[in-house]
Amino acid sequence: MNPKKTYKRELAVLLLIWLMYVVEVKDVNVIEVLVWPIFAFAGAAFGFDSFSKQLHERASKSSDRWGDQRSSEYTGGEDK
Repeated sequence: MNPKKTYKRELAVLLLIWLMYVVEVKDVNVIEVLVWPIFAFAGAAFGFDSFSKQLHERASKSSDRWGDQRSSEYTGGEDK
């Protein structure tokens, strides 16, 4: 599986760096408008990435737990 790279996290880092530049150079009114959308995008980019990795890891662990054993191999409760 080779998913297509979306560069969301890289863009979020660039936006945060650009916001630091804007804080140094621009007026407070401009910063008030830009802070929430940039932080929301950065939080979503990193949060969704982390969530999807955990979800994928959990799904792979649950499928590995049972393996490919047949139910007829353990009849009568001998598997415990």
